[in-house]
Amino acid sequence: MGKRWMIFLLFLSVTYLFGTKSDRLYGWTRSAAKEATPVYSDAAGYYAFMPEWFIYEGNNFAFHDSIRDKYPNAGFEDGLDKNEDGTFRDKYYTGTAQCLTPFFLIGHAQANWIGVDADGYTWPYIFWLNVGMGFYAMIGLIALFLLLRRLKIDYFGCYIAVLSVALGTNFSYYVYVEIPYSHIFCFSMINLCLHQGLKWIQENKTKNLLFFGFLLGLCLMIRPTNALILCVLPFFFPSNKEFITRITALFKAWKTCLLMLVLLMLPVVIQVWFFYLQMGQIKLNSYTNEGFTNWNDPYFWELLIGFRKGIFIYGPVLLLLIPGLIWMFFKNRRMFAGILIFILLSTYVLSSWWCWWYGGSLGLRPMIDFYGIWVIPIAYLAHYSKIGGRIVILLLVSVFIWVYQTYEFQKKRQILHYDNMTYGMWKQSFMQTDPRFNFMFFSDIDTLPLNSVQVGPPVNFYDVNKPLVSGKIYGYKGENLFPEQPFAAKRIRVKELESFVGMRVTFKGYLNSEGENPVITTEYFKAGSSVAEKDMIIGPRFDEINAWRNISVDIIPDRKWVEVDSVKCTLIVGKKSLQFKDLKLRIFKFN
Repeated sequence: MGKRWMIFLLFLSVTYLFGTKSDRLYGWTRSAAKEATPVYSDAAGYYAFMPEWFIYEGNNFAFHDSIRDKYPNAGFEDGLDKNEDGTFRDKYYTGTAQCLTPFFLIGHAQANWIGVDADGYTWPYIFWLNVGMGFYAMIGLIALFLLLRRLKIDYFGCYIAVLSVALGTNFSYYVYVEIPYSHIFCFSMINLCLHQGLKWIQENKTKNLLFFGFLLGLCLMIRPTNALILCVLPFFFPSNKEFITRITALFKAWKTCLLMLVLLMLPVVIQVWFFYLQMGQIKLNSYTNEGFTNWNDPYFWELLIGFRKGIFIYGPVLLLLIPGLIWMFFKNRRMFAGILIFILLSTYVLSSWWCWWYGGSLGLRPMIDFYGIWVIPIAYLAHYSKIGGRIVILLLVSVFIWVYQTYEFQKKRQILHYDNMTYGMWKQSFMQTDPRFNFMFFSDIDTLPLNSVQVGPPVNFYDVNKPLVSGKIYGYKGENLFPEQPFAAKRIRVKELESFVGMRVTFKGYLNSEGENPVITTEYFKAGSSVAEKDMIIGPRFDEINAWRNISVDIIPDRKWVEVDSVKCTLIVGKKSLQFKDLKLRIFKFN
């Protein structure tokens, strides 16, 4: 009974943690979300199938023209390509949408019930999308737990493996931040698939084999590279002889094989049929212009230890896999061979993709699919360790989780670059969480340092209901500024700046409508000529609509100079969309 309570508390705690993080990010229990939507970039492509299937009646995604006009700043049309005839094409596989369909339909029903616009993109759909992602994340972790138990791993080893994946890798980030990417669904279905395969191996029950076949088909239609898990299954058998005997007997039971094939093909048929409706071709590969072009020169080591997206760099808890494999070599050599072959093969395949770093991400996102296999050696290590070793493992896992959670915080604050991290950038930003480091790698200048020195007093701007004039300081007793497009220009004479100059803009903002992106621009002059210009978007939008918010923005120029003699600040907002007061500018020089 005590063990059951421990298992229940483990998964309840992880569910609560992810739910709290999602709420903190998207504001489900608040009056407005902090972020507009998780449906953008590749995620928009995975998601678009569901509105296409259930709302817009299969019109080759033509609805995205109206959706783009309706939500111009949301990025809902990301990931879709246009054909020569002007119609849209969605290159992504449909497995992710197949998994999320029940939750999309619940969101659609709720939108109709409460009178919200049932266009597929309002908040009920996004909320249930988050619920669905959390559901599959928990299913995947539970399936991993059950798989490890069937491999005779004790409870401590199972707890360590589950916590390592859930909190110590980018699995966490893709549960509640960048969704609905395919990787959590891959993780979930792969673990379920392996669990059912192992049950069939151990119990030889037809129902497990049939369930395995359906799950395998779904895995393939989420990401076809998931077929790699088949190379692990033979090593779940006690011996090669038993493997051959069981497979031979399976082929003789042709009715069972045929039924399993039918179940496997169900998700595949949906993919092939929909691709035919889009392109008029019966074809399985929808990535027509992309492929594995690096077979002869894979980026193998970059995937493992590279500072751009390296698995061991941005998921340091996976370093425990190495001593785990060593331990498995002595305790279970057959399983050791299977896991090692899979790790080498999956790394080789993923590193051969043309875009081997897989675009913007935190760490290497496609490896999330296979984390259930990667942590088996870690579970074995914990299982066979004595009390002293278990304490060390627990301490190491705790430290690695802390390091990863810092990475996650940095990624959300744009301290880590989303695409082009290097060793120098990693070293410079390692474990830094100060707001001064936000966007530090999006500018040639690192960040506003702690030892910055203010040059002159703050300069205040207030509206006088007429155009602002450059070179004049406006003083007014009124508190609010209602600009249509103010340029709030004040040329501030600053002499003998020895190195760099930065601008800090502070004010209180009041946003009247969603979707606005106020922009502050600073332009730097020397001897009357512009030498640099820097934009900073405030947002992407405020935390809350119709509420005052304190805003502070550091604007760092993109180049260096010896002396700057004046600065101009420009604030651009939509027509009467933003109220603000107490606007202050500070000029800094850097020591």
